[in-house]
Amino acid sequence: MKTARFLGWIATHLSFIGRFIEAGDCDSYAVLLWRLLVAENPDLHTPDLADQLGSLGVGLSDLNRHEESLGATEESITLYRSLVETNPASYTPKLALQLGNVGIHLSNLNRHEESLGATEESVTLYRSLVEKNPASYTPGLARGLGSLSVRLSNLNQHMESLGAAQESVTQYRSLVDKNPASYTPDLARELDNLGILLSYLNRHTESLEATQESFLLLSEM
Repeated sequence: MKTARFLGWIATHLSFIGRFIEAGDCDSYAVLLWRLLVAENPDLHTPDLADQLGSLGVGLSDLNRHEESLGATEESITLYRSLVETNPASYTPKLALQLGNVGIHLSNLNRHEESLGATEESVTLYRSLVEKNPASYTPGLARGLGSLSVRLSNLNQHMESLGAAQESVTQYRSLVDKNPASYTPDLARELDNLGILLSYLNRHTESLEATQESFLLLSEM
């Protein structure tokens, strides 16, 4: 167990410094070890396997191995769904996170309808989490709404995409009010995305305002 956990820790830090191939190797070996441990004690180790599969999915995506990335993340989601049935308080946030990730992986494979469905489910879960604990889960909701905006735009649903982007910006403004150092870059990114969406709808004055605000925020950092 200690070896599996250590390999996962090493994989995370290798990824931080851009050594994605080595990170992927560590993730893959850690998954193998967790599978063996799950076979011995599923109640104890299934959460660890689900978490490691999610990490492997991200790592494989960094290597542009999108089909394999999707498979790892889908397996993680399957495990988290079973865990949520017995302990929703502990595992719903992790399920929401992995649904957001699988939305990205599906989008990378141009499976846009499925990507939208996964992202919508992720956002729905984050909304329920924010109702109970806004301080912990508003960042996840803001991020998920930004992703939802992109997924809708990929399907040319520009009005719906705009609504999601506007809500994401609103959420990030509230986060910036409390912690500008952490969330100003996210707000700037979403304002830039909002500017693009407004341009698609020929609302060019509003588009310019959003883009200028994004640039101003970045220039002041």
